[in-house]
Amino acid sequence: MPWKRIAGTDEIGVGEMKQVIVDGAELALYHLDDGFYVTSDICTHRKQYLTDGSLAGHIVACPRHGGTFDVKTGAPASSPCVIPLQTYPVEIRQEEVWIEL
Repeated sequence: MPWKRIAGTDEIGVGEMKQVIVDGAELALYHLDDGFYVTSDICTHRKQYLTDGSLAGHIVACPRHGGTFDVKTGAPASSPCVIPLQTYPVEIRQEEVWIEL
């Protein structure tokens, strides 16, 4: 699978998230205390952008119904979410964030 550069490490502060679009895929980039994580940006419950929601630690909340996911694993963390998010391997290369598609 190809690796793609998606951002510079200085483009997003710790505790923040942002949407990135890579090859037409809408992804969410999260910068946590222990590094960077990437998931699909679309809630699996009702097709809402997660980056329009809130991030608390490693849990992202969907703004539509308040369901949550663990951004490290993609696992649902609360109802009404039951289907996991797709996650992507991340590497930091010379202060750039790269993901494997």
